[in-house]
Amino acid sequence: MHGHGDTRRHLIRGLSASERRTNARTQHLHRVRRGTYVPTAVWDSLTQRERHFLLALAAVGDQQRTDCVLSHVSAAVVHGLPVWNLPLRQVHLTQPSRTGGRILSHQVLHSAPLEAADTSEANGALITSPARTVVDVARTAPFEQAVVIGDAALNRGLVTRSELDAALAHARNWKGIASARRAVAFMDNRSESPGESRSRVLFHNHGLAAPHLQASVFDEAHALVGRADFLYDDGLIGEFDGKVKYGALLNPGETAADAVIREKRREDAFRELGWLIIRWMWDDLNRPLILVRRVLQALSRARAQRRPSGLWVPA
Repeated sequence: MHGHGDTRRHLIRGLSASERRTNARTQHLHRVRRGTYVPTAVWDSLTQRERHFLLALAAVGDQQRTDCVLSHVSAAVVHGLPVWNLPLRQVHLTQPSRTGGRILSHQVLHSAPLEAADTSEANGALITSPARTVVDVARTAPFEQAVVIGDAALNRGLVTRSELDAALAHARNWKGIASARRAVAFMDNRSESPGESRSRVLFHNHGLAAPHLQASVFDEAHALVGRADFLYDDGLIGEFDGKVKYGALLNPGETAADAVIREKRREDAFRELGWLIIRWMWDDLNRPLILVRRVLQALSRARAQRRPSGLWVPA
């Protein structure tokens, strides 16, 4: 995936009438929005998220009103937050008024109060602040998608819990605020990926006890064995395997194969201490009942065996 800065540099504005006529014939440039273009070959190579990023920047530049800011899922994209399973066809903007919102095929214009603390600037565009963005998404999007974005914002230090609480208080009488409060209360800075966030939501929705997140496990000599994505007191460690994890967490000079071997040794060390290990992947999250059954069966097996030796410390 291209970085946001790399993607932004492909925007071309201000074509002359002659250049537009030439492009109508050659189609070398893709029209992102009126007056804004991107080389067609570049556009064809972009992900849906990257295309939305460019559409969002183009929409801000095209607004006649300069007080409109990117908001909701569009602000989340510009902030670099994961927007799992959220529609990206329409760019979302907010104008600082109580009326006048409208929905078009390519754009949603929201009307809501905007204070200075509610806005920030990124990639040359005015957007809602991280806290306001998380709360706006949590008011308008399903619980699971909101938690994915909020967990990431907290984990990356883009927002604090107190900033989210302040944003909730500011929006206390707005539509969807009850949903936002539920989602924000469930958000956790210890979730390190959308897959881990979705796993937490899945377990919560099916009544499983909340596991400890990112707990550090030590052996009997008090040496650190590793951290566990999900840890249950009964002696079970759950690991979400997102595949990209090995490439993303390489140590200096390490190959992906080295990372896989390191991960296997870590798991073996857990097992030697008496921990039962269960793993799941993205596809498993799409079969929730099967995954929940696997976790419950693993918990039952863990309770039936000896307690792990060593100790663990919550994050």
